[in-house]
Amino acid sequence: MSDRNINLYDNEDEKQRYAYSMLPTHLLMKGLSEGKSLVKQMIKELPKKHYKKKIHFAHIFNELATTQAYPHNIDMHDIHLEPGELSPHPYESLLRALGAETAVELLKHAKIVDSCLNQTFSKQMIVELETYLSKSFNYDNNELDICMPAEEFYLHSVLSFIAHLDACIHHAVYSKYIVPISLGWLFMQKLHPDKWEYDPKCKRYSLTNKNGSPFTCTSRLFIDFIQTVFYWQIYSDMPVSLHGIDRKIVQKEFDRTDFRPESFIRRKREGNWISLKDVFWLVGMQGSQNNDSNEVLASWQVSMTTYIKTKEVDNLSGLPPSAEGIIWFIYAFFQNIYEQTDKSNKANKEQSCVIYDDYYDLWESVTDYYESSVSEEIKCARVDWPNYLKKQATRTERMT
Repeated sequence: MSDRNINLYDNEDEKQRYAYSMLPTHLLMKGLSEGKSLVKQMIKELPKKHYKKKIHFAHIFNELATTQAYPHNIDMHDIHLEPGELSPHPYESLLRALGAETAVELLKHAKIVDSCLNQTFSKQMIVELETYLSKSFNYDNNELDICMPAEEFYLHSVLSFIAHLDACIHHAVYSKYIVPISLGWLFMQKLHPDKWEYDPKCKRYSLTNKNGSPFTCTSRLFIDFIQTVFYWQIYSDMPVSLHGIDRKIVQKEFDRTDFRPESFIRRKREGNWISLKDVFWLVGMQGSQNNDSNEVLASWQVSMTTYIKTKEVDNLSGLPPSAEGIIWFIYAFFQNIYEQTDKSNKANKEQSCVIYDDYYDLWESVTDYYESSVSEEIKCARVDWPNYLKKQATRTERMT
């Protein structure tokens, strides 16, 4: 960590490099119940004196990586504020924190993105990323142009990583049983397919259903996806619709005194941020009577503390691989954009959304790579996601 990591860089290219480098930390902190307060401390409550900054950051990281039950104290001597230095491996450390470092190709991709973020922007970086995506995934797209500005390049490199995370987790968890869909495209805020109609003659969309928001809601779609997975896990079949799905899942599966799904799901479907703690609680990892989850947390805290003190990324080992945790990060990436756009719309009294059309192309290329290792026998036996998800998760010809 460095002073330049705290104080924004002088030029726009370096500001973008800072922003995308800090993004994994920012999203993971927002995923904690106390994350909003910690983010505020990192950004708005920094002391001016150098040694006080060390104390300040030691306190924040101590809050993140330790608990009263498992203290592994971090003090000011563990915080290094060297001018000009960013974290050398923000996306590799993210994978390790999520327990996904064993995915070899995904780890390689993370290291390439980290390498791009640890250098001053140059045309050579564009060439290297383009070469990797082309050779590894047969990705051929004019988005990666030698003359593209730094902001677009950093965005594209991170989008390529999120798309890879998207394709990889589906392949690892669902591919034996279910046909792939793009989770990122599902969670991305975009034109609602039931409310817009494209006129090919005029080459424009018209709003045909003015009830409610004309755009999709990121948190709503995340909850819809999680509930669909619950249903499939319980009944070994896909639901036809979401009607009554809460009751069917709860009656069949959950016997927990702390579980009040109706109000929780209703609130989250309105667009509220879903934290990582919310997800783990929803899938039953919280409220357990045994100490397994506490021991896992303790092990993770030890590795996090060691990582902060040594700065050796190999010392960071994550929680046991969790499909829900990784899918949550994909959701969090797009929910963060959703919230920024919503805030801008309210301030400027506008209605707009941000759609990354090239994300779908990236996801298709990486998915094809993983699908090549799936046998035709398995492909023929797989079921499809229900239409209410497929429609939202599939890019139509003109929905850009």
